[in-house]
Amino acid sequence: MFKRIDRYIMGKFLATFFVAITLILALTIVFDVSEKLDGFIGRPGFKPSMKEILLDYYLNFIPFFGNLFSPLFVFISVIFFTSRMASRLEIISILATGISYWRLLVPFLISATFIASISWTLTNYVLPRSNEVRIKFEKKYFGKGSETSPNFHRQLSKGEFVYVERYDVRANRASKFSYEKMENEKLVLKIMAGHIVYDSITGGWQLHDYIIRSFDGLNEKVRRGQLMDTSFAFTPSFFKHDLKKMDMMSNRELNAYIKEERAKGSEFINHYLIEKHNRNANPFSTIILTLLGVPIASRKVRGGIGFHLAMGVAMAFTYIFLMRVTTTFALNGVMSPWLAVWLPNFLFAGIGLVLTRFAQK
Repeated sequence: MFKRIDRYIMGKFLATFFVAITLILALTIVFDVSEKLDGFIGRPGFKPSMKEILLDYYLNFIPFFGNLFSPLFVFISVIFFTSRMASRLEIISILATGISYWRLLVPFLISATFIASISWTLTNYVLPRSNEVRIKFEKKYFGKGSETSPNFHRQLSKGEFVYVERYDVRANRASKFSYEKMENEKLVLKIMAGHIVYDSITGGWQLHDYIIRSFDGLNEKVRRGQLMDTSFAFTPSFFKHDLKKMDMMSNRELNAYIKEERAKGSEFINHYLIEKHNRNANPFSTIILTLLGVPIASRKVRGGIGFHLAMGVAMAFTYIFLMRVTTTFALNGVMSPWLAVWLPNFLFAGIGLVLTRFAQK
């Protein structure tokens, strides 16, 4: 059963956090409205209704950004109200009653676990469907859609590979196209073209300045031409990627998609793996940052809240910077996506335990 001091700390923790996150969300909405005002006004015959703006966009905008900001604002909230307790000698009074420092941490960690549980539930069960509505709204009215990457190289099916140097989404045109077909680990067909264009009427492709090489053992046949209509087992969507798509997937859908993209040899596989691991690591970071914030702010020092907030903000930005660095390493294939996502949590958990060990007793 919780003691009065536990209820006091938990009440302070949760109240400070929810007030802080509400204020930052209100500020974020103001900036977002000013940025997207032209899109909301739209053009005659093509503009969102007020119902769409409120229910389809902002009703789903709020949980997404609230969940995104929650670990950082848990940390700032802990720093703020714990520092105030320290400046009023409340921490010293609590410890003077014989309560151990580790026992003092219990209501903090319970509150952090409660917020982390909400974050985990949102991330894994609520946000995928919520993001689907929000992202469809953005694509429809703000034109935020799929993109392509240069030097596209992907496996079409077993033994079939496609390469293009660049793909123009608007013109459905791929430059420096190459298609290879392998049988029994031997090249049997290779098609190269200066560029190919998709014909939406026939559902086929036009090869421009093409060379077709076919192999039969040691025999090779070469055919050249300027223009030829042909068909392939892919459409323009094959060249497009939409990294926001993974935000709309449930865990089961994301795992199946990762398996499918890995089989294709997708160059974006690490993006998807990072998203998969982030769904568990980000909520857990709420607990880690709480463990880090309490020993920083519980010591009464000259400078009070200002000093503690400065230390907290510096520590928070160090944490964010480290996450960015490890994520970049993972995207470049230098580090495992799992390690890149969890390494900042492991390091700061260690720092938090050290700070707690030597905190003011």
